[in-house]
Amino acid sequence: MIKTFWGWSDKQLPDGTVIWESPSGQTYITTRGSALLFPHLRAPTGPLAPIPNRPQCADRSAEMPKRRRTRAQNRAARITAERRLNQGIRLREQHREKLRIVANDEPPPF
Repeated sequence: MIKTFWGWSDKQLPDGTVIWESPSGQTYITTRGSALLFPHLRAPTGPLAPIPNRPQCADRSAEMPKRRRTRAQNRAARITAERRLNQGIRLREQHREKLRIVANDEPPPF
């Protein structure tokens, strides 16, 4: 996501090392965690192909999507929807029970 929305760039070396460059030009180097646990996997994968020099997009109009409602509003909406659903189920069950009683007006056997 940092490459897409915040303008970071990365370069991965054959040994699994990733070099990150921030929009301000600061460089960060990460090493694979598996290099300590599995040293036999440290063999390079092969030579790197040349990377074409592409111009950076100056207009970074893509942004993280903005929330339309807060988390609290989302939770309250889900609870309200579930309560409406439950109320509808209860009303249908009560209606069925009334119909059953009316259809069978004989007293129950004791």
